[in-house]
Amino acid sequence: MLGTLLWRLQESFAVLTGRKKTETIIKNNSPLNKWESTEQYLNENKELKELINSISIEFCFSEFGENRVNAGGSNFESNSRLDPSLTSLKKYFPNAKYTVYSDFIIDIPDVNVIASTSPIPDKEHPRYLYRTADYFKFLSLTNSDADFKCVIDTDMYIASPEFYTLVYLTKIFGFCVPQNPRNLLKKDMRISFDTFEIKDLSGGFGHSYNQSPMTLWKDDKNGNLFFEKCAEIMQREPSRASLVMWKAAKELGISPYLLPAEWCVCSEDAGIGDEVMLHVGHPKVEQYYKI
Repeated sequence: MLGTLLWRLQESFAVLTGRKKTETIIKNNSPLNKWESTEQYLNENKELKELINSISIEFCFSEFGENRVNAGGSNFESNSRLDPSLTSLKKYFPNAKYTVYSDFIIDIPDVNVIASTSPIPDKEHPRYLYRTADYFKFLSLTNSDADFKCVIDTDMYIASPEFYTLVYLTKIFGFCVPQNPRNLLKKDMRISFDTFEIKDLSGGFGHSYNQSPMTLWKDDKNGNLFFEKCAEIMQREPSRASLVMWKAAKELGISPYLLPAEWCVCSEDAGIGDEVMLHVGHPKVEQYYKI
């Protein structure tokens, strides 16, 4: 310990007298990734690889309104309508099926387009397109015939091949959704758009959900019931999706497996470590990770 102290004093004196310069440490904010390729990761996780190769996989998108508006604040006008998410996903799942629900023409190779008309009332409401997009997110999961189905926003970026574990988690738990960075439903209702006061006995002290990624395993009874109920409530009582999901969970007495923040890294969690997927629609996330 004394030797370390003397060494530090010598180093400090050398810097002060100009005989040694300090080193500038450049911080790398990129997510740590110890795998050189997706193939390396899968070869090191053979059981997971076998699971992925043995099932059908579908990724769904829900895009409504021809003018692209990103609620998070980032500008993606120069990107294809489904990017950066689509390109990011195809790197890891080149053989998956890709489907988009939309009310306008989207022409992207190898993407199945389902022309859709919104059943959501009050077309003049400022959140009408958001409500519609969330409605079809819920519906896309229950409509898909794939073993593993996942609906995802278009402003996401996969940061690690550990994203493959989402398939396993969904198989085990049946259906998954990410946590909301606001955590408390009451807080989410207080500071977000398109919200209403929680008037049940919980007082809003339940957990709030996010909507990307949301997953469902084929034939999972609870998951199908949950997302069907979400779509039903969104049509009947349109509002912010996290509130709709709370109502569905409360009414059915079932809730999805909650994915931690690393699965949807928002502004509040930039730099969290072990990042799996980044919400680059938030400028702070895009800038922090230099995506």
